[in-house]
Amino acid sequence: MALIRKIIKTSSNEHYPFSVPVIENLKELDLEQDIIIFSGENGSGKSTLLEIIALKLNLVRISLDINYSDPEFSDLKAAINAFTVEFSLKPNGFFFRSEDFISYLRYLNKTKVEAEKELKRIETEYREKSAYSKILASMPHKRTLNELDNLYQRNLEEQSHGESYLDFFKSRLRPKNLYLLDEAEVPLSFQNQLTLMVLIKNAVAEGCQFIISTHSPVLMAFPGACIYDFNQEVIKEINYEDIEAVNQLRNFLNDRDRYFKYLFD
Repeated sequence: MALIRKIIKTSSNEHYPFSVPVIENLKELDLEQDIIIFSGENGSGKSTLLEIIALKLNLVRISLDINYSDPEFSDLKAAINAFTVEFSLKPNGFFFRSEDFISYLRYLNKTKVEAEKELKRIETEYREKSAYSKILASMPHKRTLNELDNLYQRNLEEQSHGESYLDFFKSRLRPKNLYLLDEAEVPLSFQNQLTLMVLIKNAVAEGCQFIISTHSPVLMAFPGACIYDFNQEVIKEINYEDIEAVNQLRNFLNDRDRYFKYLFD
């Protein structure tokens, strides 16, 4: 179920993000598909457009280290009035960049350690106080630990990054939500990318929509996905078989010795 229909650019200037060619040349982009793939090289504008959509819709960000003083981020926030996102009902959802994931794991671990530390302090300092006072003081920290235990099936810090990512992702899926994923394949093995695709397919069946920026030929192959190529100065819909990265990988797998001869001889 497509929750958003299109993004339209209504004005422009010489500053970022309009300095990115595909953003400068964007008029409108059809987003009325359950699964949309953004394909292109680093710096092509894939992540920039995801950022614009996320800011415009005020989606939850799974990020704890956004540098709000960064000139590019300030320019991006200032530019969102130049864009309109069409939708039937403004969707809930989240914007998750893979590069944020490690910092998020560290945050969870820090939160857990601090809550446990506070409970030990209360145990010592409230020894001579009433049981009721001790319960009141302990309550917020116990609630924090319970929420972390209930939110994730397993301790994310004790798993591989791929397993942690999938557990985290699964815990955040809600029916009829919009999910923007930036380079979701980074922490994932081939097998875990397939698992992610199953989770996405099941979520789509519950009315979710996904826009995924990726370099992965595996994720790009999602059946029925609309694929947009960002490698030229204008965003264009492209068939999977015509994606440059897919063809390069196919050629390498078919004749890797030729590549190595060129590289090393």
